[in-house]
Parts: sequence; C-alpha cells; structure tokens
Amino acid sequence: MRMTIEKFKSAKDHNLGALSFITLCMVTILFFALTSNMAFGQVLESNKKEVLLAQAGGAKAQDRINTIDDETAKLESEYKAVLQQLETLRIYNNQLRELIDAQKAEMIIVQRDIDRVTTIDREVVPLMLKMVDGIDQFVELDVPFLIDERRKRISNLKALMQRADASPAEKFRKVLEAYQIENEYGRTIEGIRGNVNTSDGRQLTVDFLRIGRVALYYKTLDDSEIARWNSDSKSWEEIDSSFVSPIKQALSIAREQAAPDLLLLPLDAAENVQ
Repeated sequence: MRMTIEKFKSAKDHNLGALSFITLCMVTILFFALTSNMAFGQVLESNKKEVLLAQAGGAKAQDRINTIDDETAKLESEYKAVLQQLETLRIYNNQLRELIDAQKAEMIIVQRDIDRVTTIDREVVPLMLKMVDGIDQFVELDVPFLIDERRKRISNLKALMQRADASPAEKFRKVLEAYQIENEYGRTIEGIRGNVNTSDGRQLTVDFLRIGRVALYYKTLDDSEIARWNSDSKSWEEIDSSFVSPIKQALSIAREQAAPDLLLLPLDAAENVQ
C-alpha cells in the first residue's frame, strides 16, 4: 500500500513535471509567436512607411518632372519666337539694305543734278540781271501809265536779286512774272483815275484811258480838257474836244460798263503804221 502510494506520488510528480515542461514549451512557443508577430508588425509598419515615403517622393518627382516639362515647353516656345523675330529682322535688314542702296544711287543722281543746277545758276543769274535791267529801261521808255506801281515792281526785283536767302528759281519766277504783267498791258484796255502834271505845271485829277501800249489819254472830270501822250516828245498834248465823247465811251468799255464797240481816236503817225 505504501509502495502504491509512493508510486502514485512518483507518477504524479512525473506528470506534474511533464505538465510543467509542456506548459513551459507552450509559453516559450507563445512568447516566440508573440515576439515574431510584434517584429513582423514592426517590419510591416516600417515597410508601409517606406512605401508611403516612396509614393510621396514619386509624386514630388512627378511634379518636378511636370514642372521641368512645362519650363521646357515654355523655353521651346520662346526659342521659336526668338527665331521668328530673327527671321523677321533678317528680312527687314535686307529690305533696309536695298532701300539704302537705292537711296545711295538716288543721292548720286541728286548730286549730279545739284552740280548741274550750280552750273545753270552761274549762267542764269547774269541772265536775270540783264532781264531786270531790260525791263527797267523798257518801263522808263514806255507810255507812262501806272508808272509808280511799275517802278516799285522793278525796285522789288532788284532787291530780290541781292537776297542770299532767295533761291534762283524764286528770283527767275519773279522776273518772268514781271515780264508777263508788262506783256499783259499790251493786250488790254484800262480806265483808271489818278493825278497828272500838265506841261504848264498844273496837277489835275483825271480819268486815264489806256489802250494797250498804243495810246494813253486823259480826260478831266468836268470834260473840259482832254489830252494824249506823245511818245516822240514824251509829253502830254491836248486834243480836240470832239474826242471827248469817244474817250468817255472807251472809258465805259474799259470799266465793263458798256459793250465793246468801234471808236475813232487820234493816234501818232507811227502808231497808225503799226
């Protein structure tokens, strides 16, 4: 009986030892399992963070790539624009070069013309001076109508010839204008009122009648006296009072107060021949 109990105790102790060993093994296994799970979780969490970091880095890299792409496209567009500007400038420069060449050729022609004009000026100026002297002498020898006005025109011409700021063209134009005015006097009739100094020293207010350069008459305002210019004697000579009516009619025609008509007026013998 004692042995049985001892055997039972021994078996019990053996079983308890086995149970303790098993428990220890299970605890050890559980510990390692828990430890492994924790380590795996940490590794997983670390890998997850690395993946997230990698994704964030990839997004930033993509943004950077997109930015570089945009900048590259912008630079390419600007480069093309600069190339277009350069091409435009090249075409413009070529056009300017052609224009400058044309202007240089034109300048050569203009310079030749200037040289030619200078030569012409040297020839024309003496001619104009002779023309002014000629018209001056002509006015002094001509029938004395509008004498003050005509002398003033000649005086202005002489002053113009001495002006350095007046071009030869302007001077020549004025000389021709004076000749044209004098020439026009020979083809018109005119009736004007003015003063005359008679041969006996009187000064009268009269109506002058000019018929071209053929004849010049005057009539006093009261019709009491009429006279004509004698080109030979260079003086006024009275004419018969019978010519008062024709002279009055001629004055009306000259002033466009009457229609043109044939009139009988006294002329010099030489003028009659002409």
